[in-house]
Amino acid sequence: MPSLLEVLNRAGEDDLLRCCGSARWARELRAQRPFRSLGEVEEVSAAVLATLDWPEVVPLLEQVARVRQRWPDLGRGELIYEQRFGHPFVLRAESMSRAAVLAQLRHRSGNDRATERATAIAELAGVVAVRLRGLVL
Repeated sequence: MPSLLEVLNRAGEDDLLRCCGSARWARELRAQRPFRSLGEVEEVSAAVLATLDWPEVVPLLEQVARVRQRWPDLGRGELIYEQRFGHPFVLRAESMSRAAVLAQLRHRSGNDRATERATAIAELAGVVAVRLRGLVL
């Protein structure tokens, strides 16, 4: 059975698009192969995501599960955030408690637009990293 690194080094564009819906991200990630470590894959992925224009990022944020799907009682706060910033609240929350997610939602709701966009992209990179680690061809 191939290692995850071997899988990522030979993954096709369609495989990568399951992890992140940006064709540009998938092409640029493939162009920088072969990777020597999973950490390198995640670093390159995050760097490419950071180069995307905001209109390219918003649809990717839409592809991330909403916090309210896991904690319905946080839905109101999430909707207020979305109204304030105009995009979904994205958080790599798979191992976070409800209280930790709520604290992040409250903290990030106080950010200015530029800070929050950068934070959302960084969180998206974390979500994509989890998806990459789950890639099976």
